[in-house]
Order: sequence, then C-alpha cells, then structure tokens
Amino acid sequence: MDSSLMEFAKTRDRGGWAWHNTLDDDLFNEIWDAIHAGTGIGEQTILAWLRTKGYENVTEGKIKGFRFAERR
Repeated sequence: MDSSLMEFAKTRDRGGWAWHNTLDDDLFNEIWDAIHAGTGIGEQTILAWLRTKGYENVTEGKIKGFRFAERR
C-alpha cells in the first residue's frame, strides 16, 4: 500500500459523519473556495462568519474538515 499522506487522508474511512455535509452547497462551496484559494481566510474568520449566520454550534474543529473534503 503505497500512497501519499494526502491520498490516504482523502480516502480513508472515517466511519462517521461530517458536520460540513449538513450545509447547503452554496455555503459549503463558498467556505471551501476561501480555504483552498489561498485567500488567507482561516478557520477563526470562517467560524465568526458562520456564527453571524446562526450556526452557533460550529467549532474550529468542524471547519478543519473542509481541508479534506471535495468541492461540491
């Protein structure tokens, strides 16, 4: 089994549920784009922004899941 760390992280069975999968596609993609496009927007800014939209239960850990998710 010869795979890179990134390949492994994208394909491993986490056996669970990802919070970001509960978001609608437009919101998910807006966050995904900000993280992956080198904008400098980080988890803390996204966290604060989501809280202004009513997502009070969001945590920095939940935002980190976007790093391994595929854009929709």
